[in-house]
Amino acid sequence: MNKFFEFNLNVELGEVFNECTAYQISIEYLNKALDISNNLPINKYRLVKAYELRGKSKMFLNNEHQKINEQCWDLYWKARKLNYLEAILDFSKAIEIDPKDSFLYFWRGFAYESLEEYPNAVKDLKIAKHLDPGFTLITSILDDIERKESQ
Repeated sequence: MNKFFEFNLNVELGEVFNECTAYQISIEYLNKALDISNNLPINKYRLVKAYELRGKSKMFLNNEHQKINEQCWDLYWKARKLNYLEAILDFSKAIEIDPKDSFLYFWRGFAYESLEEYPNAVKDLKIAKHLDPGFTLITSILDDIERKESQ
């Protein structure tokens, strides 16, 4: 199969499974796509899309409201934290490729906020707001972070 076609097919399948909330399957297809991309001159916007989708899938993986007993809670939180850290790496790679995309900064800021790394979250969210002043959701999140920090 043509490697460019295979890359695009895996990205598209990753997006479909992401939208269906089948995040683990989405990540598997996006991993394949990004592995293929290492040896190809891929369009930068397609590459950004693959990293962004994989980052979002990692953030929402295991995000269901599951009944967790106390013994498993520590392991559950460590796995969630690892997912957010991996998502931050994916968003950072995408930002290296396209530093003008406000949504990438938003998602990375959201991941930092979820980890309670508020200074990093505020920094990224302010960059996103600067790049897209009409992105009103950012103001709400920044207000929420400010409220959390003042408690």
